[in-house]
Amino acid sequence: MKKDIHPKYDVCKVSCACGNTFETRSTKSEIRVSVCSNCHPFYTGKRGFLVTEAGQLEKFRKKYAGTDYVQSNDGE
Repeated sequence: MKKDIHPKYDVCKVSCACGNTFETRSTKSEIRVSVCSNCHPFYTGKRGFLVTEAGQLEKFRKKYAGTDYVQSNDGE
């Protein structure tokens, strides 16, 4: 490797919104994430929805209330 052209690769602290923290290596000193292996439904085995912004699902339902989502097969 050439000297003085690569970013510093050091220990990094990762913090999740659920409160879990762990260390890894990165070019950044700190990373904040909204979902990690401690709280993600795939890893925990718990079913549920991940809505990162409060009210986003309600806004979608209000916008598309009464809309019929049936696909038509006009081409066949």
